[in-house]
Amino acid sequence: MPTSTDRPQKSPATLVTAALAAAVLSTVAVAPAAALTVEQAYEEMAHRHAGLDPASAGFTREEAAFLSRLFELVDLAIVEKAQAWTWFQSEGRKGKSLSEYRVRVDALIARLDSLRAPERLRSVQRLLVEAIRDQRAFFETWTQALEVRARGQDNQDVHRSRGIHLKDSSRKLHQVYGQLMDLFPNAGQQNFDAFYDHLCVLDLL
Repeated sequence: MPTSTDRPQKSPATLVTAALAAAVLSTVAVAPAAALTVEQAYEEMAHRHAGLDPASAGFTREEAAFLSRLFELVDLAIVEKAQAWTWFQSEGRKGKSLSEYRVRVDALIARLDSLRAPERLRSVQRLLVEAIRDQRAFFETWTQALEVRARGQDNQDVHRSRGIHLKDSSRKLHQVYGQLMDLFPNAGQQNFDAFYDHLCVLDLL
């Protein structure tokens, strides 16, 4: 792509791409259609949605209460991620805009971060919060890449940054899954499935 110091005449294809990027960016403040439900978000991923069984003998009462609330918030984070992804993929025609995602996911992060985690689940809580923050950064840098490209400049550095955020989020979600499986070996298959389903569907990779 041309840089800011070397700008040959733009081809029709480049102009069309820039116009599409500008169109997406111009819809940031526009709220498209109705919000997705949790079940619809899982259906869009063609993925099972196993629920947590808090009555399992593998949890203490405190752990069961915390995990139940944690996975309720993970489900909401999945909805927000799915709607933001759809918005970018559809060039602003579907889903929810970045500005809406930003407000809603920041509120979710605050709720996740404020949960009173049992001692041995604090690392799980921290990693989940960090993973969702990385996803937020991924969508922010996607917007930056569109802005740079709309100006006719090289956006490869921004795209590389976007990829780093994507991989960091995925790595942390894998760590959460590993920790939960290590911490609760007697939680039962229902809960093993719940751990996997929630974290897999939240992951962008």
